[in-house]
Amino acid sequence: MGAVVGPELTPERRATALRAFHTLPKEDREDAVALARQGRRHPDERVAAVAWWYAAAVLQPRWYNRLPVAVPAVLVLVLLAAAFLFDNAGFALAGLVVLLGAAALVRQRILTAPLLRLMRPPAAGDMPD
Repeated sequence: MGAVVGPELTPERRATALRAFHTLPKEDREDAVALARQGRRHPDERVAAVAWWYAAAVLQPRWYNRLPVAVPAVLVLVLLAAAFLFDNAGFALAGLVVLLGAAALVRQRILTAPLLRLMRPPAAGDMPD
């Protein structure tokens, strides 16, 4: 899975995009994600624009969004091996934390990357208010 990241957004624009997406009706949010996974845009342009901005806000160009999925998997295995080798539950707990964090990032990418790939980069006038 290649790293799909959005444009760099200011914290204010990220917050606005997240708020706008969460104010949409649940059906519109689910439809936008489902249609994007099928390679189709949402028919309502406002919903499509808000969904794109949401994906751009979630998939910011940060190191953790560019991290290949194999890196945390290897780290989990190393931490579990260290837990057994040194008989230390702290390593196992750290492995669990890394596993849960990586699972959350993968889920986030699966849900939002199709929105970012499908939609055109919106004009400044499309920014949700």
